[in-house]
Amino acid sequence: MDKLEVLKAVRFGERIAEDELNDLERYFVATDQWNRVYNGEADIVYGSKGAGKSAIYALVDQRQDQLFDRGVLVRSAENVRGNTVFSDLIADPPPSERAFVDLWKLYFLLLTANTIRDFDLQSEEAVSLVAALEQAGLLPAKGTLSQFFSASRKLIWSYIFPDVESVEHTVALDPASGMPIYTRKSNYNRSTPETGAIGLPIDDLISKANTALEKAGMTIWILFDRLDVAFNDNLELEKNALRAIFRMYNDFKGFGNISLKIFVRDDIWKRITEGGFAEASHITKTVSIDWEYDSLLNLFVLRLITNPVIETFLNVSRSKVVEDFDLQKEIVNRIFPDQVETGNNPTTFRWMINRIQDSSGKSAPRELIHLLETIRQLQVARLERGEDEPQEEQLFDRAVFKAALKTVSKVRYEQTFVAENPTLREFTEALRAQKAEQTIETLAILWKIGDEESLKVAERLVNAGFFERRDNKGIATYWVPFVYRDALDLVQGKA
Repeated sequence: MDKLEVLKAVRFGERIAEDELNDLERYFVATDQWNRVYNGEADIVYGSKGAGKSAIYALVDQRQDQLFDRGVLVRSAENVRGNTVFSDLIADPPPSERAFVDLWKLYFLLLTANTIRDFDLQSEEAVSLVAALEQAGLLPAKGTLSQFFSASRKLIWSYIFPDVESVEHTVALDPASGMPIYTRKSNYNRSTPETGAIGLPIDDLISKANTALEKAGMTIWILFDRLDVAFNDNLELEKNALRAIFRMYNDFKGFGNISLKIFVRDDIWKRITEGGFAEASHITKTVSIDWEYDSLLNLFVLRLITNPVIETFLNVSRSKVVEDFDLQKEIVNRIFPDQVETGNNPTTFRWMINRIQDSSGKSAPRELIHLLETIRQLQVARLERGEDEPQEEQLFDRAVFKAALKTVSKVRYEQTFVAENPTLREFTEALRAQKAEQTIETLAILWKIGDEESLKVAERLVNAGFFERRDNKGIATYWVPFVYRDALDLVQGKA
């Protein structure tokens, strides 16, 4: 077959799971982590950026019909795309962690009640809960996630910061029946925010929602992702918000029919638990997404073989390739050159995995997919110019790999690292065209600050995944991984 036509027909997918929702089912590798989440065995999913958390999230969301057949209702707590639901919190956060916990609980109560209403559950608890929340103005007829969160926020704020003689519309429990009812009362201004318990019986209302689901034989999964986007601009707010979510998660264990599924980056989890977080010891239904060399090779080949043109070109059966890892390794060797760099250097696929690692040594599928797609585009351009085809069955010349890495490096640096760490950019930009390995003394010169302050900045860059700290004959050095080097024109070697 003509290799140009083959390469034009091949697709490896998109870097971002949200951008390939229509094809995700076809591309997705059903790992043990996925099975544990889908079977309800795991609630908390940890993973580095680009590791595939959002892919699992999106597939759970897409499989609502299959989950419904198992008695599971699925609801998202955050917009899959676009603006975050929680943007207003950045300018006006809750005054205490207790208030944050109450805010999350009320928001998830409204999502649960809205689901109960959508599926027309008719138990006494279901009907009274929905009616009370509707009358209180908390449950608009066709509310969006932003409207539900705004309603939750306004009610919690009315308890914390009440206006002079304001009228409060809320929900309480009927003393006689114990059922939720709508109430109306007046409040008086307090000069300082109230950070203690509020008067709203949130846990009791959640219990009613749980009973309504239990009577209907249903369970609800509330999915919570994009935590890195929601509070990225304010690390203190991020810490308070996420710690409150996990405190609430532990509280929700008492409600067997309401389950939270939380997808969180492992570096964010590390950040919010620094200094101690007692609740962490009670969070046990967890799974971590980690990708080793073999699992990334498997992911690549399975994505490759979803293209029918590859089955024809290589004369292989997709079903046999899926079941045979040795055959998968053989395919990699058939389509790639032996090495990108000759001499005592790794094989091509190993070179690719090494080059997309961050300072933690982790290689994410996101960068691998981006590298593969860029390699394909560059090879197509070479063949369209009339350059020679790669030899034998190879689809790619070794020349395209380094050029593709430059593109991946630039995107990873500008759209991921700088976007998430804007306050560190001045320090990384000062390294442009410098050596890839620095000491505190050389960094202090480049940054024009003292050694002590340079050490603090360097450690921040280590935590952000930009620097790898190394010990060289008792002297600490800071090494930039390959994935960031081309973006900053860094030179191999030690300063």
